[in-house]
Amino acid sequence: MSDTQGLPYVVAAMALFVAIVAGWREHCRRARADPDAVGWVDWTLVQVVALIVAAIAGWVALKA
Repeated sequence: MSDTQGLPYVVAAMALFVAIVAGWREHCRRARADPDAVGWVDWTLVQVVALIVAAIAGWVALKA
């Protein structure tokens, strides 16, 4: 397997990692002590985009 053949696996793994971290941060945001503290990152959107990227990269990796 060359480096370019392994790239979709790496992209899928990193996107899955980002989705897991975004889910964890969203959980922390919902459980924070000060509900009026405003965050600047929409973790739900980050998680959805990361899962879409992981799905597409995983599909490409399995097709290659």
